[in-house]
Amino acid sequence: MEKRYDHMISKYQHRFLEERLKDLEINRSEAPYLKAIYMYDSMKMNDLISKFFFHKSHSTRAIKSLVAQGYIVKTVDEEDKRAFVLTITDKGKNVAAKIVKILAEWDELMESFLEKEELELVSAIQKKVYDKLRIYYQEEEIDG
Repeated sequence: MEKRYDHMISKYQHRFLEERLKDLEINRSEAPYLKAIYMYDSMKMNDLISKFFFHKSHSTRAIKSLVAQGYIVKTVDEEDKRAFVLTITDKGKNVAAKIVKILAEWDELMESFLEKEELELVSAIQKKVYDKLRIYYQEEEIDG
């Protein structure tokens, strides 16, 4: 498979997101976490961390920053005092809604280059590669 295009597309996506997120005063590494909490309104910290492929320390830093900026509140889980629950604030909801819009704009841009059949083919190929690698590494399927 041609890897240089993967790298270049990723580079352009990074640039696209950085340009738009800077106006929100949130960085690209924090945005996915805020978006995920926004989708659930509140969730256990361990559940949030398990949704991403990043190292736990990366996730913890991003969450700590989101708390410090007032986008989320971190409280002790009443069911398990060793765990934490993350709840989005009104300020966080406002920013997260804008993040969702920015991500939709990226998807629309990417989809504007391809016909419907091409999009379906790309999606099918990506899923096939993901499924084979997941089986190779004997991992369970994750929620997308």
